[in-house]
Parts: sequence; C-alpha cells; structure tokens
Amino acid sequence: MFLGLSSCDKAPIYPVVHHHERSTLHPSDPNYLTTFVEEYYSGEPEENELEGVQCPVPMEDRVRNHTGVQCVFSSVEMLGRWAECDKLINPPITSRSNCKSYSGPSDLAKKLNAIGVKFEQTTDRTKGMALIKRAMAEGRGCLFSVPGHAMVLIHYDEATDTVKWVDNSDRSLRVQTMTVSRFKRRWDDWICVIYAEPDLFPGKAIGNIGALIPVVDRNNPQGDYPPEYFPMPMKD
Repeated sequence: MFLGLSSCDKAPIYPVVHHHERSTLHPSDPNYLTTFVEEYYSGEPEENELEGVQCPVPMEDRVRNHTGVQCVFSSVEMLGRWAECDKLINPPITSRSNCKSYSGPSDLAKKLNAIGVKFEQTTDRTKGMALIKRAMAEGRGCLFSVPGHAMVLIHYDEATDTVKWVDNSDRSLRVQTMTVSRFKRRWDDWICVIYAEPDLFPGKAIGNIGALIPVVDRNNPQGDYPPEYFPMPMKD
C-alpha cells in the first residue's frame, strides 16, 4: 500500500490507494505508470502558507486530481498555470481526452512533445536533485513522484531542513511540509520541469516587476536588459 505523504511526521495521512499493476516499476522503465489515488482532506490552508516559499504558487493555479488517475497531468497543469504556459492551459491539459489517464515519464514526454511544450525531466537521482535545486532557485516548481503518484514540489531547502509540496489528491490543495530526509525516503527519482515561452522566471517568483515588463528605450538605441534591470529617473 502506498503511504501518503503528510504535513507533519507526527500526524501522517494515509489515503486509500488502488495500485495499478505497473506501479512497482521504477519510473525509468518505459512501462511505468502511476496509480489511482483516492482523494483525502488534510486541513484548511494557512493564511501565510506561501510566506518565504521559493515557488509561491497561488491557490488559483493549483489543480485537483478529480478522477484519481490524473496526478501527472494535474501536476503538469499546475506548473503550466504558474508558468502561464498557454499550450498547457488553453484548453487545460487535464480536460483533454488523451490525458484522462495514468501516466509516467515516457507517456508524458510523448504528449508534451506532441503539443510543443518545452520541458526537462529525469529519473536519475543525482541529476534529479540538481534539477530540483535549479527549479527551486528559479521559482519554477517541479513535478516529483513517489511510488505510484505525482505531485508538485514548491520548496526545497537543506539549510532549514524544509521541503514543501502540493498534493493534487488533497481536496484542500494546501501547502504541506516535511523534512529533507523524509522527502528523500519517499521520492522515487522522477522530476519534471516545465519551461513556458515566453519564460517569466525567475522574475515572477520573486515579484521582480522589471522581469515582467519589457524595457523600451525611446531616447537611445534599444539594448538587451537583464531581468533585474529597472530604470530609475535621472535628476536634473
């Protein structure tokens, strides 16, 4: 039985899970598929749950796994909404007939390539950890898997021993927290990061207005400006 991740090691939550026959395969196996995961309720979101979070995905961008079989596509749609990736949200990928199913790295890659979505994924643990740290530093968030299930990682900080995620099978879609060691025990090596075009990160995650507003120089030759650039008025 798959043991559901909890918001606190002292009060674990164990959602009911009906395993798919292929769920015991490692994600690197091309036949790997996720499983059906029963919905559960972990409690009301806290007002300050996004305070200090590396990838502060708001509630309106979070996506529930209503069918119990779409954990991968719910996670990808959540990342797509946060990245404002039109190819994933118009229409929502979870509404598409070929995405109302179990999935895995091989299946997801085929479907993202088919619609022209840029992404990076790995099932190698060392490469996955590097991808997690880069995605968190840039504020993108990423899909991560535990045996038979996929969710969205939004914070990974070894210095404070804090990992935060959103479980699409949790009806509250609140931010949950665990330790780094617990994360490493449960994570089964699959990581996927979405790259939208145009790319709004890392400016969007840190609230950098200059990263979101194009700079047009009407007085001098147009140049290329870094995301942190913000013009200041000159004194007379």
